[in-house]
This record gives sequence, structure tokens and C-alpha cells, in this order.
Amino acid sequence: MKRLALAFALLLPGATHAGSGSMTQEVPEYRVADPSAPPVTESNLLSSERFWPYQTELAKQWQSLAVGSSGVLIRVEASGLARIDFGRDGLLRVPVAVTDLVARANEIRLGRAEKPAPNVLWAIGARLVDSTSEDTRAFPFGDAASHSVFLCVFADPWRRELAGLVSALAPLGRRAGVQTILFPQSRRPDSQVAGQLRAMKWTPPFVYAHLSEPYTESLLDDPKTLPAVLLVTADGRVLHQGRLSRESAQRLEAALAAQAMAGE
Repeated sequence: MKRLALAFALLLPGATHAGSGSMTQEVPEYRVADPSAPPVTESNLLSSERFWPYQTELAKQWQSLAVGSSGVLIRVEASGLARIDFGRDGLLRVPVAVTDLVARANEIRLGRAEKPAPNVLWAIGARLVDSTSEDTRAFPFGDAASHSVFLCVFADPWRRELAGLVSALAPLGRRAGVQTILFPQSRRPDSQVAGQLRAMKWTPPFVYAHLSEPYTESLLDDPKTLPAVLLVTADGRVLHQGRLSRESAQRLEAALAAQAMAGE
């Protein structure tokens, strides 16, 4: 398995590595500080996702990991655990209480620490291919940044089963604020993936082929259960996760409705 940290390496504002060449992208200004918001606590951390930090450290030793071990926060889960990519030490679920997540979240809330973009957007926004183009080019970061929810599809675009499900997913991708992103499972060159999507008349942006596997490992609870869908907010809170099937569209619609009713 490729190192998980590869997918979640920090980006520099305005610069990104894209495919086989380097290019720059403009990162939109993002302000999330809100000192008037209630202080973040361990009990409200899940609902305080806008303040989630991109990175975290262990404040206490946990299993074999020492105090100060640093990782990238994938998400806080409803169980109260934090899913963190510790790079060489692996992808782990750890109790929030042994991390500095709450402290870092409050620093962001108060404007004392920078948060350049929502966490999922920061991780993948500059690593997307524009499948509508015959040339392999980056999907504009600004276009991805205009969405608050990401519908992540983990599938091989050459598998016949996906072609039969695209029509059911298409209306979800057209909803305001929702961006569909494909994590191709084919291990084929980006140009071939883009060509296949155009042939399917389904052209969401997709993650660069060499990054798709580590992202899949990092984001899915069970990366072996494919094809799969993951509906997440721009900061990574899970709204729905499951195997991609003919029933998925209905479940995803229900998850989006529940989010809307919650006032997100």
C-alpha cells in the first residue's frame, strides 16, 4: 500500500503539483475565524467541523505513539474517535482526548491559527483532473471551492456496473453546493480515465491516478468494498458512506435532506 501521507501532504497556497507536471492555482481567500462562536469542546467537536484543524498532534502517549506524534486529521467520527493519518505509523482511530484537536480548533475559532481552506478541499482541491478536457489539465481549485459537499465515488470507470449507476447519481451532482468527484480504481493513465468518462457522458473531476489508491485507503472505512460512495462536507464530516448500488441515490438524497433540515 502506498503511504497514506502522500495523499494528504500539505499544500502551499497558490502552488500545487498536478499530474506529471507542475502548475499553479489560485487558492481563494478563506476566513473561518469566529470568536463569537461557542468554545469548542470535546463534546461539540463533531458539530464544530468548520474549526477542525488540518493537522493534529498527540497530547498524550497513545499505544506505541509518543506525545507530539503528528498526523493529518481525516475526520472526527460520531463514535467520538478521530481518524488520523500518521504517515509511516499508519491510519489510526484515536480518542479525541489524547490529541490537541480541541485546543487547535479553538485557536482557529479565535483567529490565532490559520485555516487556509476546508480540510477535504485543502487535501484534494488541487489534485483533481478536469475530465471535460482532451488535454490533461487541472480542475480549477476555485471551482471545487464553490461547493460545500463532496460526493466521492470510488469505482473503476471501465466496469459495466458503474455505467448503469451514473444516471442515478447525475441529479445529485447537479444539486447546488454538491460536487461529484471520482476516485478511479483502474490504475490507468489520467488521459485514459478522462477519455473513458467523456465516452460515458459523465464528466466529474477525478483524482490523479497516482493518488487515487492512498486517498481510497484514507477515506473509506472499508476500502475493499468497491464500488463505494462517500458523501462528506468540505471539512470531512461523513453524511453517508456505503457500497455504490441502485439504492445509493435514494440514500444520498436522504442524507442531503437531513443535513438541510439540520440547518447546515
